[in-house]
Amino acid sequence: MLKFNEDFLFGISMSGFQFEMGGKTGIDENSDWYEWVHDKRIISAGLVSGDFPENGPNYWELYKNDHNLMKELGVKIVRVGIEWSRIFPDSTESIRVNVNEYNNDIIDIEITEDALKQLRNIANLENLEHYKEMIRDLKDRGIKVMVNLNHFTLPLWIHDPVKVNLEHNGPLGWVEKRSVVEFTKYAAFIASELDDYVDFWSTMNEPQIVSSLGYTQPKAGFPPAIINEEFYKKSQKHQAEAHCRAYDAIKRISNKPVGFIYSFSWADPETENDKEAAEKAMYFSNFQYTDMIFKGMVDFNINNNHVYRKDMDGKTDFLGINYYTRIVVRKEGKYGWNVVPGYGYACVPGSIAKSGRPVSDMGWEIYPEGLEKIILKLNERYNSPEIFITENGIGESTGRYIPYYLVSHLNSVYNAIKKGANVRGYMYWSFMDNYEWPHGFSKRFGLVHVDFERKKRTIKPGFLVYQKIIQENGIPDYMENYVKYPYKLL
Repeated sequence: MLKFNEDFLFGISMSGFQFEMGGKTGIDENSDWYEWVHDKRIISAGLVSGDFPENGPNYWELYKNDHNLMKELGVKIVRVGIEWSRIFPDSTESIRVNVNEYNNDIIDIEITEDALKQLRNIANLENLEHYKEMIRDLKDRGIKVMVNLNHFTLPLWIHDPVKVNLEHNGPLGWVEKRSVVEFTKYAAFIASELDDYVDFWSTMNEPQIVSSLGYTQPKAGFPPAIINEEFYKKSQKHQAEAHCRAYDAIKRISNKPVGFIYSFSWADPETENDKEAAEKAMYFSNFQYTDMIFKGMVDFNINNNHVYRKDMDGKTDFLGINYYTRIVVRKEGKYGWNVVPGYGYACVPGSIAKSGRPVSDMGWEIYPEGLEKIILKLNERYNSPEIFITENGIGESTGRYIPYYLVSHLNSVYNAIKKGANVRGYMYWSFMDNYEWPHGFSKRFGLVHVDFERKKRTIKPGFLVYQKIIQENGIPDYMENYVKYPYKLL
């Protein structure tokens, strides 16, 4: 038995946009992603699936039933999302706050009590109250709650992705400095309203995915699907500043831990000659952004030419790690490395990787070693920060790989803890099947199967495996077979 500490928090992760819609009420048409996936030109170009989020699992209306299932699973913590566009469907720019800048950087934003009152006057209080009810219902069941304030989506008045795609003109989202100010207002307002019910705050999820897929990989299907290196850099900068300014604003209201969530992938060299390329890939993929938050070492040009910013140094209480697989790289290309096909994220969906490991429907190799490696690397780089695994899971239509994926990755978490890493909890992605961004409903990550037409929930075998692990507070000996056979995962 691989036994975890008694206070280790086993849980599940969800977001807003991907889960909430699907009923007769609660349809949110005011976000950039809603606009993006409904645009006929974007659909016809094959950038998105043509599936619509309003046909989703309907967590907005069915949350009590879902919480019953979560309680049956035995989770200790649930990560949920708040949709900015639900709270402020219209602009908040008319509400003035004191913004302190230095060298064109936003180094402080003062949100007064009067500003919070004005924000309340224009907020959608019906949606705000509904979020309170949903979170209170989790708390009433003895489940801790981590609230994440931003998971990819932005209000349309902040970002109009179709217009940006067509005209390269605004509203430009994170490319514009005003987004830092407006996000900080939103974060402060939510903290002032929900803090009594929240155990952990996360400002944002996977900021580099928004930047890289939106502005460097147009075929990925993320808005606005253009190539613009300057926009990429600005969106990275403004998301980092927005986290830091929101961190400051929330800490003035709350004594709860405030962190952020980042998507990490381990980089392996293809050969011994590619080690330097792997180090460059590790920095670009993992550390360029997180160094800003943990150390104040700013490198928006991603050339290891750092500028120190005191206003960004140490602006986090914990780090949320999202991990799915690795990359394998070789020494070539503009930045000194390129991804090698057949490993990690670069596999044929549903195939077998060059390593002999199974590949998910997303085309991602099962590679649990990478999770242990990245945890230990972050533990060393940032002086043993408090860590949560905030996403880890597999998108596969039958669910047959979930037990292998779950046990092997929890084994890696256990190994990292035994080697000194300060990991507080693990949240599987995800509780139930949902709307997987440009892929729509075709990729199923849930422990619970969802019939999207009837909204019927059916537990998968992985649900029962995770339930047993939570009950035992560890991995029973017989589950070692999921690691050893038939795929030799560890």
